Amino acid sequence: MSHLQTNLKQSCVVTKIKKEFFHQFDCDHQDYKVYPEPNWYVEAFDMQAYTAWVSNRNIGTTHRALSLYVHIPFCHSLCFYCRYNQVITNDQIDIERYLEYLLKEIRIKGRLFQDDPKVEQIYFGGGTPTILNSSQLACVMDEIKENFGLIQNGECLIEIDPRLVACTDLKKFLKLGFNHVVVSVQDFAQHVQQAVHRFQSEEETLNIIKAARQEGFKSVRIELIYGLPKQSVEDFNNTLGKVISASPDQVNLLNYSHFPDKFKPQRCIDTADLPLIETRREILQLAISHLIQAGYTHIGMSLFAKYEDQLVKAQRQGLLHYNLQGYSIFPGKNMVALGASAIGSVGPTISQNHYDLKQYYDKLSRDQLPIMRGLELNADDLLRRSVIHALICHSIFSFESVETAFQINFKQYFATELLELLSYEKAGLLALSDEEIVVTPEGRLLISSICKVFDKYLRLSQARSHYAEVF
Repeated sequence: MSHLQTNLKQSCVVTKIKKEFFHQFDCDHQDYKVYPEPNWYVEAFDMQAYTAWVSNRNIGTTHRALSLYVHIPFCHSLCFYCRYNQVITNDQIDIERYLEYLLKEIRIKGRLFQDDPKVEQIYFGGGTPTILNSSQLACVMDEIKENFGLIQNGECLIEIDPRLVACTDLKKFLKLGFNHVVVSVQDFAQHVQQAVHRFQSEEETLNIIKAARQEGFKSVRIELIYGLPKQSVEDFNNTLGKVISASPDQVNLLNYSHFPDKFKPQRCIDTADLPLIETRREILQLAISHLIQAGYTHIGMSLFAKYEDQLVKAQRQGLLHYNLQGYSIFPGKNMVALGASAIGSVGPTISQNHYDLKQYYDKLSRDQLPIMRGLELNADDLLRRSVIHALICHSIFSFESVETAFQINFKQYFATELLELLSYEKAGLLALSDEEIVVTPEGRLLISSICKVFDKYLRLSQARSHYAEVF
């Protein structure tokens, strides 16, 4: 089947998104960035536990290159939809102090991983990484290179706030080693921007996107959010049309999930201003149709990319991977977390740094790792994560692929989950056989909902909630 035929087939499918799916299959479930999620980590997993696993990470396995995640928590203003760790400041004294401790953490962890191959992937996230000026970014990159080293042609990505970056800054980013950028857009409609307290001009944003493409970054990703307060189908259609005209390599179509009890900034949003489920469905349907017609391929997890993009190529070849920062062409096993609240993974463990700056600074001032909590994954965790990642990356999962590695009978082990998946099969979102699970193009739009069936921790959480309601 040709690329055009594939696109037409996808377009025909997505125009039939049913309203009831949004109710039946819990479309507000957040995309999987990490399994298990941080609220299940325990403080008993501390600096000693982390260090022990670093020492034993390669026993019985082949050395693999590292990935780094660098968290810059500062923002110059508060976005009401935010669900990430951030500190609102424009004070250079605060920023410089943070950098002092961040550099110290880079040196400490660099010593721990000194026997590993070089770093193949770096992701600067936030917060707002570009609240740092070029000199400050250069300082962090130099420290990373000195203590870790980078492979040639690796991936180095930074999230960009167009309000803080001039087109001329992009050349400086390239010289520092950054070759991929993520640009947050959300929505150009002024009344939507006012409702979420993020004021970002259309002109400066589109100029940055176009300039990044002209400068030769390997990929330019745009992040849009649907379901924001006071957002209409017309608003989003206008924003999407202008974004597509700027021709980014990737478009991440994020669903706004409203959890004010969990994320304090969201308490500033009036629930009455949120669009109805029907409006959100129309926005999603419109966006997918336009993106497919413009030549983008739906990879999964609401990420669309041009046919020639490296992620699409990797997926076609069965070489796509998924890690703590999303889709990747690198199969790196160990991700080193740097910065307050950053999450990393070493061997069969996952851990998070202190998100409170005072505690983060206190640990490092005593030459201690700022590990706040973590979890040693058991065989069941690793099994379920492998199933979830396979579905996310390839939309198909062969039972045999894990039966040998984990010495289980898949249909017996996951009898409850397979029974629950029958409703998804009946809705046309996937197909079940005696050997595999195959997610349909329409089902890929709800892949997080499908994956949650295998989420043991979500099941435990629901059971606890039910118990609390009954008693």
